Amino acid sequence: MLQRIIGIRNVGRFRSSAAQPNPQLSRHAFIFGPNGFGKTTLCAVLRSLERNEAALVVGRKTLGVDAAQQVNLLWSGAQRTFQNDAWPGPEPKLSIFDGTFVAENVHSGDLVDVANRRNLYRVVVGRNGVGLAREEARLAEAGRALTQAATAAERRLEPMAAGLAAQAFDQLPADDELAAKLADARAALVAQQQSAQIRERAGLQAVTLPTLPAHLREMVGRTIDGADPAVEQRVGAHLARHRFGDDGERWLEHGLRHLTDEDDCPFCARDGVGGLPLVQSYGALFGEAYRGLRDEIETLGQHIDLQFGAEVFAELRASAIANGAARQFWGQHCDLGEDLPALAQLRDAYLSVHHKLRSVVERKAARPLEVIDREGDIAEIAEEINAIRGQLAAYNRAVDRANITIETTRARTAAADEAVLRRAISDLERVARRHGQEGIEASRAWREAVEARTANNAAKAAVRAQLEEHCRQVVKPYEQRINHFLHLFNAGFEIVDVDHAYPGGLATCTYRLRIDNVEVALGDGRTGDDRQSFKNTLSAGDRTTLAMAFFLAELEREADIAERVVVFDDPFNSQDSYRRRNTIHEIMAVARRGAQVIVLSHDAAFLKSLWDKSPPAERSAAQLDYHSATGTRLTEFDLDNACRGRAQSELDDLLAYRNLGQGEPRDIIKKLRVVLETKMRDLYPASFAPADNLGGILGKIRGGSADHPAAARYDELDRINDYTQDYHHGEDPRGMQEPPLDQQELLGFVDQTLRIANAVVG
Repeated sequence: MLQRIIGIRNVGRFRSSAAQPNPQLSRHAFIFGPNGFGKTTLCAVLRSLERNEAALVVGRKTLGVDAAQQVNLLWSGAQRTFQNDAWPGPEPKLSIFDGTFVAENVHSGDLVDVANRRNLYRVVVGRNGVGLAREEARLAEAGRALTQAATAAERRLEPMAAGLAAQAFDQLPADDELAAKLADARAALVAQQQSAQIRERAGLQAVTLPTLPAHLREMVGRTIDGADPAVEQRVGAHLARHRFGDDGERWLEHGLRHLTDEDDCPFCARDGVGGLPLVQSYGALFGEAYRGLRDEIETLGQHIDLQFGAEVFAELRASAIANGAARQFWGQHCDLGEDLPALAQLRDAYLSVHHKLRSVVERKAARPLEVIDREGDIAEIAEEINAIRGQLAAYNRAVDRANITIETTRARTAAADEAVLRRAISDLERVARRHGQEGIEASRAWREAVEARTANNAAKAAVRAQLEEHCRQVVKPYEQRINHFLHLFNAGFEIVDVDHAYPGGLATCTYRLRIDNVEVALGDGRTGDDRQSFKNTLSAGDRTTLAMAFFLAELEREADIAERVVVFDDPFNSQDSYRRRNTIHEIMAVARRGAQVIVLSHDAAFLKSLWDKSPPAERSAAQLDYHSATGTRLTEFDLDNACRGRAQSELDDLLAYRNLGQGEPRDIIKKLRVVLETKMRDLYPASFAPADNLGGILGKIRGGSADHPAAARYDELDRINDYTQDYHHGEDPRGMQEPPLDQQELLGFVDQTLRIANAVVG
C-alpha cells in the first residue's frame, strides 16, 4: 500500500512537495483538493507506476522548470523512486478510477470511439482474458507487419514474375534445357520475322562421292584379238628413233589415210611402200579396233580428270563455302548441331588418287595392246577412294541432318504466330529469372515472409479461439453485474447485447443502451445529432454512473482484491444525493475488501461521509495545498473542522456569488474574513488560537518574521484585510459614509479568498 508520498518534484503543480514532511496515509486515505491543485497529477503518477510508463510523468513536467523530475513514494515499507525518467519496475496491483479510466474505457467527450471499445474489451474480459487479448493484439500487430513484409517481398517479385502470381512464379520448375529452349524460341521469333527469306532460302547441298572407274581393271587388261604386241613395239621403236613425241602415232595414222591405190608414199612419193613390212605394221596397228581401244583409254583418262582433277576439288571447296554461308544463315533461326566436317584436308587425297590413276591410264595409253598388270596399284587406289568417300559421306550425313532441321524450321516458321512466339519467350525468360540468383533470393524471401505470416495467422486464430471461449464464459455475467450497479445507482438505463468484434483485426467491445425499454445504439463520430445515440441520451451524471459501474464490476472480478490499492479521483460528480449516497456505500465496500483505498475529491463533505464510515485506526486525511510561490504540497487536513457549520456555509456563499452572481455584495464582503480566519486556523493550528481574528492572525505573522509558517500568505491576507475592514465594522461616529462598492473589485477579492481557501483554481 501507499504509506507516504515522500516527495514529488517538478511534476505538474508539485514543484517540491518534500519541503515539509508529508502526512502518513492509512488504509483508508482521503485527500481533499480543489480542482486544479494536483489530484489528476497524483493519479497520473500512480498510473505511471502501475504501467511502468514514464511518459505519463515526463509529459507533466512543471512548466518553465529545467530541473529533473523526481517522485519518491513509500510503498509497503520500500521506496519506489522515479528518477532519470524511469521507475524501477511496475506496481500492477493498482486500480484507478479517474478521468483517464473513463476516457480510455467508456467515452471520450460525447462519443464512444474505437479506442474506448478496444480498452473496454480488456475490462470486460477481465485480467484472466487480458493476457489472451494482448497476445491476440500482439499477433494482430505482428500480422500487419508480416503482411507488409510479404507484400514488399511480392512487389520485389512482380518485375521478375511479369504478370504471374507470386505463388505460381515461385513454383516454376527449373529446366536443364532452358538455355537451349530459350535460344530456339528467340531464333524462332527472328525466323518468323524473316519468314520470306526463310521460305526462299535453300538448304545445304550434298557433295558428290567419287568412285573408282568401273572398267579400269578391264581396260588395263584388254588387248585386240590377233594383234601382235611386237608390231606395237616395232612401230614404237621407229617413232622413238625419229624422235616423235606423243603425237607420233597420230601422225602415222593420219598419213596412212593418204596412201593411194598407186601405193606411193605421200611424203616421198616412193612407189610400193604398201608392201613394206613396216608399213604393213602401221596398217595392223592403226586399224579400227586399235583406234577404238585407244579412244576408250583416252575417255577413261578424261573421266579420271573429271572425278579427281584440280577442278573437281575446286568445285568441292566451293560447295563447302556455300554450305558454310547457308549454315550461318540458318543458324540464326535453328540449332543445326555440330559443325560440318572440314574438307580442306581431302585436297592431298584427291591429288594422290588422281596422280595414281593417271599413271595407270598413261601406262596403258602408251601400250594399248599390252596387257598391264597393275592390280596392286588399283587396289591401293580403291582404298584411298573409299577413304575419301567415307569422309564425304559423313559430310553429307551432317548436311542431311541440318536440312531436316531446316525444313522443320521452314514449316514451323510458315505456321508461326509472332504473339505466340513472344509469349513463349516471355515464359522461358520468366523461368530464367526465377532460377537466377536474384530470383532465387527474392523467391526465398517471399516464401519465408508468407510462411511467417501463415504461422502467425494460425497462432492468432488459436488464441482467438481461446479468447472466444473465454468471452462466452465471462461477458454475460459481466453485463449482469454492470446492470446490478446501474440499478443500485437508480440510473434509469441499462446496457444490453454486450458482445465483441474485431474491426481492423483488433478486439473491441460493443453494447447497446436500453432506456425506458427502448434500445439505443452507441453511435460514433459519424452519427448525426438527429439520431439517438450515447451522446444525446445520457446526461453527464449518467455517464459518470456508467463508468463507475464498469469499474466496480471489474473490481469484483479481481481475485487479488485483498492485495490491491484502489484509487478514486472525484468519483462523485454531477450526481444526485441518492447516487452520492450509494457511491459512498460502494467505495466503503471496496475499502473493506481491498488492501487500501485512496479517495481524492474537491468535495470535503463527500470525504467527510467516507471518513465517518471508516474505522478511526485505519483512516487518514490530507489536503492538496497550493500557493503560486511554492506550488502544491500535501498537508494534514482536519475533515471534522473543515466541515463544521458556518465556515463551510460562508464558503458556499462565496462560490455562489462568484459562479452565479447570487448574494448581496455587502454581505459577501463580510464573509471573506470569516472564511479566511477559519482557513488559517485550520491550516496552522499551532500558530493561531481559535479566537484569533484576521487582524490578530496578521499580527502574529508579522511577529514571526520570515520564519512564520504562513509568511508566504501575508501579503494577500493583508490586502484583503485592508479591503474588508471599511465594511466590517460599525458606522463612523463622525458620520463618514462607507466607500462606494465596486462589484468588479469585490469579485477580484472573492477570487483571492477562494484561492487561499483552496476552493478554486489558482
